[in-house]
Amino acid sequence: MTSYPSATAFSGALCGRRYEKELETHFRDCLLFYLDGRIRFERYCYGEAACLVFSAWAGGFDSSGHILWDKEPEFETDQKALPRCLTDIQENGNALQFDGLRKRYVYTEEFDADPANGYGRLRVFFLRRKRKGR
Repeated sequence: MTSYPSATAFSGALCGRRYEKELETHFRDCLLFYLDGRIRFERYCYGEAACLVFSAWAGGFDSSGHILWDKEPEFETDQKALPRCLTDIQENGNALQFDGLRKRYVYTEEFDADPANGYGRLRVFFLRRKRKGR
C-alpha cells in the first residue's frame, strides 16, 4: 500500500507554494498548497483578456491520495479540469502527477503571504508557529 503525504508536505516553509501545469496551451492551471493543508485550484485563460476562469478549494488529501474538494464546480468542463488523485511525486516534490496523466504540475514559486485568499501576514505567522510546535 502506498502512503501519501499530507498536502502540507508541498507547502514549503513560508505560507505556500504554487505548482503550474506544464505544457498547457489553452489555460493556465495552478495548484496552491498552504501551510494549513488547504489546496486551491485556479484556472486562468490566456490572451489579452487573461483572467481567472474558476477556482476551487480542497481540505487536503485522503489516505489514498485523492484530493478532498470542498465543492464540485457547477459546470462539467470545470469538473473535468480538477485533478483528482495524486499518482506520482517526482523531482523531490517539485513535480506532481495527478490521475496518471502525462502533464505534471511543476513547482513555480513559494510565497510568504496570500491575502487575496485569506492568508494575510498575521494568519501566516500563527500557522508557522503552530507548525513549529508539532
